[in-house]
Amino acid sequence: MERVRVLGPTRKETQVEISMTEQFKLGIHPPIRESGDIENSPGITLEGAAGTLTVNKGVICAMRHVHMSPEHALLFGLRDRDRVMVRVKGERELIFGDVLIRVTPGFNLTVHIDTDEGNAASVRTGDLGYIDAIQNRD
Repeated sequence: MERVRVLGPTRKETQVEISMTEQFKLGIHPPIRESGDIENSPGITLEGAAGTLTVNKGVICAMRHVHMSPEHALLFGLRDRDRVMVRVKGERELIFGDVLIRVTPGFNLTVHIDTDEGNAASVRTGDLGYIDAIQNRD
């Protein structure tokens, strides 16, 4: 695959997040997981201008999630690890369910969905989402 993104911050172990469509292109079947949960996930070989890297595990389809600061969590009445429904308005309005809340100091309020999910709702960077409901509290 060409034109992939490398994102930080760095982690203890290499993690590769792909969309459901990409799993078919690559011929691997990773689990849908929280970022960082890579146990019992497939590996992959990465090739680029600087060389080749093979990892034995670390390929996942990332669970959709919202990053927020403790201040935002307090404002919205949410807690770390809550699951919510996020509505995105537009030509292809869509409600994403089972969206994990991640509360960490210093986080900006940001929704992370993969390219398949974003394309389904015609979402573009900077579009707004609305938390409609809390689905589950851990």
